[in-house]
Formats: sequence, structure tokens, C-alpha cells
Amino acid sequence: MLDSLPPLARHLVLMLAACLLAWLGSDVVPFLHDKGGLAAAVGAFLVAALAVLTPLTRQYGVGSRQT
Repeated sequence: MLDSLPPLARHLVLMLAACLLAWLGSDVVPFLHDKGGLAAAVGAFLVAALAVLTPLTRQYGVGSRQT
């Protein structure tokens, strides 16, 4: 899906997704509300998990050609 984008645009989309998930986590999950750094880490981890476990980016995902 994102593999058709140029590398710069693909990485910007992934970074924006991490920011969005961190913001959403800090506003929705009460435990993360006062822990901004932890919310950012959770957002980054969720985006990495999405990239690996879903066909969002075949370059990083389970079906990638990398070993």
C-alpha cells in the first residue's frame, strides 16, 4: 500500500502515524495522560508493529524479501 510512495513520503507517513497514535494514546488512555514520553514510545511501537504485521508496507512486513 505505502510501497508505491517514494521512500521520503513513505517514512513521513509512518512518522505521522506514530505521532497520531501517541497523541491518541495520551488523550484516550488515562494511564498515558501524564506520561508524554511513554505515550510517544507506545505510538512508535504500535506503528512498528503495524508495519511488520500488516501489509501496510511490504518492505518491512512479514512478507518482505529481507531475511
